[in-house]
Amino acid sequence: MADQVLLGEANGKTLVLGLATPGALPSIRTTVPCADEGALMAAIAAFLDEHAAAPPSCAAFCAPGPAIDGVLQLTRYPLRLDRDRLAEASGASSLKLVNNFLARAAAMPLLPDPWLEAIGEARPRGEAPAAAMGPVTGEGLGMAILNPDGFVGWVASPGEGGHADLAAADDREADVIAVLRAQHGHVSSETVLTIDGTRDIHRALTLLAGGPDARLTRDEVQTLAEGGDPTAQLTFQLQSGWVGAVAGNLALTAGARSGVYMFSPFIASWGAQFDRGVCRTRFEAKGRMAGYMTGVPLYLVGADDCGLLGLSALCQSNGLLSMAV
Repeated sequence: MADQVLLGEANGKTLVLGLATPGALPSIRTTVPCADEGALMAAIAAFLDEHAAAPPSCAAFCAPGPAIDGVLQLTRYPLRLDRDRLAEASGASSLKLVNNFLARAAAMPLLPDPWLEAIGEARPRGEAPAAAMGPVTGEGLGMAILNPDGFVGWVASPGEGGHADLAAADDREADVIAVLRAQHGHVSSETVLTIDGTRDIHRALTLLAGGPDARLTRDEVQTLAEGGDPTAQLTFQLQSGWVGAVAGNLALTAGARSGVYMFSPFIASWGAQFDRGVCRTRFEAKGRMAGYMTGVPLYLVGADDCGLLGLSALCQSNGLLSMAV
């Protein structure tokens, strides 16, 4: 059997495990409940006992949060990933522990065309950086950058740009942000580009129109929007605009002329409520840099296994991709 690597992505509630040839999608994949370290270690042991004839040469794990000094504490959940414990549980001679968006950045050179929906007409420039952002599941907003190393490969580096301050482009957006600020204190891009953001924007618009303090779920807001409710439709229009604006800010910050990739089954689930035109317009609406932005590709990636593909790429031994942490 060809050399196999162990891949794992945790989100605080579930763990996806896979075995793959380095640089490829997993040939074996399973999802199990996983909310604490004990469940994590037990799941790894059970998976390897069932599917692996020998310890993997490399194991790679990712989750939403910063990996610092060999430990990744998830941002929104109590689960903690420890490099040494993962190495012991997997038996792998090499172990990589990274942010879930560093893993997605590592996947970008390998993404198959059917996974990509272009938002606009621009085409990538392979010698320039590319950037990755979410939200993946709608619970947080990750970001990472992929830089060409000047030789034949790429260097992936994580960031926490989803927690940067959210800007308003007009008075209506400023009014909505004011309501959100009263609710949350700090208003970041992550505040609005999540499941909770859908609910909170809809609530803010309702309050600003003199309506009741209603706190609907994301699904309820989407159902209203699909039925023609103007406030619910405006909620998704605002989110679509902020998706584009935040992606454009990331493109400018990273110099991402090879494109911004929005890894988001969550946004894909909006269907027709995701206004691609508004998103692209706000992506390019950067004042004197608008001409620069028209040449930057923007993609929606709705596939689920991009994190595992990136982890598999990080386990490749050919040195074409490395990571900065």
